[in-house]
Amino acid sequence: MTFSDLLSKKLNGKYDYLKVLKVVYNTTFSLCKINFIYPESMPVLSDGQKEEIRLAVLEVLGINGKLECKFNKSYLDEKIVKNKVEEFLKTEFDSISSCVNKDLILYKRNNFVVELTFYVNDTLHNYFIENSVCDKLKNFLNQNFCGEFVVGAEIDNSEDFDEDLLEQRAIEIQSKIEIQAKTPRYKVSNVNIVFGSEIMPMPEYIKNITGEKTSVILAGIVSNLEEKEFLPKRNKVKGIDEKRKMYKFKLSDADGSVSCIHFCSKTSQKHFVLVEEGKQILCLGDYIKRLNGEMQYNIKAISLCSPCADEPVLAKESGLEEIATYKYVKPLPYTKMVQDNLFAVKKDYPDWIMNNTFVVFDVETTGLKPDRNDITEIGAVKIVNGEIVETFQSLCKPNYIISEQITKLTGITNEMVANEHAPEEIIEDFLLFAGNSIMVGYNVDFDYQFIQYAAKKIERNFNNEFRDCMGDAKSKLFLPNYKLGTVVNHLGINLNNAHRALFDATATAEAFLHLSLL
Repeated sequence: MTFSDLLSKKLNGKYDYLKVLKVVYNTTFSLCKINFIYPESMPVLSDGQKEEIRLAVLEVLGINGKLECKFNKSYLDEKIVKNKVEEFLKTEFDSISSCVNKDLILYKRNNFVVELTFYVNDTLHNYFIENSVCDKLKNFLNQNFCGEFVVGAEIDNSEDFDEDLLEQRAIEIQSKIEIQAKTPRYKVSNVNIVFGSEIMPMPEYIKNITGEKTSVILAGIVSNLEEKEFLPKRNKVKGIDEKRKMYKFKLSDADGSVSCIHFCSKTSQKHFVLVEEGKQILCLGDYIKRLNGEMQYNIKAISLCSPCADEPVLAKESGLEEIATYKYVKPLPYTKMVQDNLFAVKKDYPDWIMNNTFVVFDVETTGLKPDRNDITEIGAVKIVNGEIVETFQSLCKPNYIISEQITKLTGITNEMVANEHAPEEIIEDFLLFAGNSIMVGYNVDFDYQFIQYAAKKIERNFNNEFRDCMGDAKSKLFLPNYKLGTVVNHLGINLNNAHRALFDATATAEAFLHLSLL
């Protein structure tokens, strides 16, 4: 049964005339919004009726969070319907939208049945048939109004019509599409609406916007946030002294920054509290020139977001003006060296594994003291949704000689690292790879201190939450010792090339996942 059927059953058919127009779920606020429409002939719903419907929706959907229901009458007025037709053609068939004369669309209404007939020339008529324009428009209108629509097209060559116009329009639209496709964009993830409409998670780079532009999608880090008040023009005209808030701030992405402003509505004023200094956000707005000649981004909608793997980080923790990208070491997709059993049952990891991102890491060094020794190798793997998805590995050229004892233990020689980058350079890329992930290691204090000390050298903070896989092993296994080799051997995990960072990190990651099931 559909949601409408279940709701009708719950309400004993009392409000069968309601139609669901739109459902939006905001994960940031655990808020579900449902827009209902109903025929214009029906009386306006009372507050008691609206609450009755809202409570029924809560029971049908089993929602734990908040629920907002909006109710609007659906008017079948000719002007409203034709405006909706124009909106549809511009969105779905922009190449012919300007060729369709609204005055030559015949509108007939009989109660709740509306008949629309397009009078077009031969060329457009063929286009309508080949692209099923009438059928698609009919479905669109039936979804957006409380009524039944019949849509057709008839040939009318009475008007002079340039046969080349349709082809020219098609070429113009294709050119626009090609220009849009060439606009450099990047991806962001974990998008949660703060206020406004849903935003496509593909922002442009700020540096590429050289002139005024509408409906621009940008992402970046918030800084220089200021809160002020203003009196809306509507309130001023009505003599109402009710002020609203406005916010000014700077938005910085991987290539530049822009001055932003948002004049709050009642809704956005309640939710803007989530927009804080240092937060990464995705925005929709107009990029316009102010009276003083400076460019300003007037924001209409904001969502929180995170950078995707392999995409530019929006800003560093240590300074919003600086931008971090992979310079020396780019992560690689993880390839398992042993084929999986085709009939193996997929592991059902606990929620704390599935709901977090982990970076399991290991370092090889010239000694035991971070302030006296250096990193010679960093290896790490990233776990997302209980699966190892990426690897990070690099040798480093330490500022100290690698002793024979260390070479014997790790296999890393001075010759191997002679042409490698210094730890201070590699650590930049590693911090980017780590992001805000939970760090995991085996006897992790040792590795964590080396990374932390190296980060301080370049004036960066490394304070990620961490977890020790050795602690998990000691609490869940009874073994003669808890060396990594002993643990992975007990769990049936292969560890080749022990004391090389990436191999140790991979084995630790597999042990970490295995132990989470015990």
